Amino acid sequence: MSRIIAVVCLLAVPLQFAVAAPEADPDAGGSPGDFGLPGIHALELEEMAMRPDRPEWAPLPIMWGHSEMVPVLVDRLSDSDIVQRLRAAFVLGQIGDLSAVEALLAAAGDDCRDVRIQAGIALACLGDERGRKIAEAALIGEPTWIRYYAVLGLSRLGFETARGTPEAMRSAQPDFITRTIAAALAEPATLPPVPPASERAPLTAEQAAVIWQAVLGAYEAESDWWWHWGDYSQCCRCMEVVLLMDPGLVTTYSEIAWLQWSMGYNTEAIGTYHRGIGTLPDNPLSHYYLGWHYFNLKQYDLALPYLRRSVELGAQGAGWRVYAHCLEHTGQLEASFKQWQEMYKLSPDFPAIKFNYERVQRLLNEQ
Repeated sequence: MSRIIAVVCLLAVPLQFAVAAPEADPDAGGSPGDFGLPGIHALELEEMAMRPDRPEWAPLPIMWGHSEMVPVLVDRLSDSDIVQRLRAAFVLGQIGDLSAVEALLAAAGDDCRDVRIQAGIALACLGDERGRKIAEAALIGEPTWIRYYAVLGLSRLGFETARGTPEAMRSAQPDFITRTIAAALAEPATLPPVPPASERAPLTAEQAAVIWQAVLGAYEAESDWWWHWGDYSQCCRCMEVVLLMDPGLVTTYSEIAWLQWSMGYNTEAIGTYHRGIGTLPDNPLSHYYLGWHYFNLKQYDLALPYLRRSVELGAQGAGWRVYAHCLEHTGQLEASFKQWQEMYKLSPDFPAIKFNYERVQRLLNEQ
């Protein structure tokens, strides 16, 4: 997966891991171009950003008008898999095709609260007043990225008529949402013209099988655009959508957390790292990323168990080396030497390994 923001995270992890390759994703294989969506760095992104009906705070309308997806998405609103219903409700709200309204109304009564929230916000984003109460409720307790889309929907409904609710809630909102509400009150996001039915052919069975990969690519592209614009909260919002489409992308949790930390939200960053561990407990990278984060903050005692776990799960390369350094920083010099010794046996000509193996050996001999 290519994303400019990944370069930032690679600065924090300069050496690659040697880990077992993940199992192939049966839904993988779709690309944004297969669906007529712009890829990263496409000129269409700038054109979308300059649309006169789009306020600066609003998302790029990458999905808007892709009616060829609607029949598949409507069908998935009744899928037995909650995640399929969640994804479908969200994307239908971003496409803008009013033919999905009745299906979204039914989904607003779903047994799953999360599906009801996404369906209600989608209705509001389509300009349907029947989504207002759910969108207002989403401003309480939902993750920040979901609140953002609730603000978008309320703004399209005519924020001024419901000004009291967002105004009253502003003081209790995360900074990003406070800023978004203020921007929406100053420059509402009116409902864009309803797009005509797509001239593209309905999705083939093969395309339908990889639809989430294509949507994922669209939000990677939008994240990249906001990255260059310098709005990292928007980058995080886009990447949360990426995780909705594929929660198994371990590096995306790290990318979000790194940006949260860089903006001064370390508590939120720690929570995101833990979310990655909770979702992917057997992936060595999910543990390594949190350990590396604590290591860089010089909180070595906190870093050690996560780095140890990453090694236990099969991390080598950078994982081994940072773990060995962390053992040294926590006063476990002999254990650190054993770790360097094991690496030296495998890679005696690797300069960093040879240097540290000999350095820690000297420290032990001097004791």
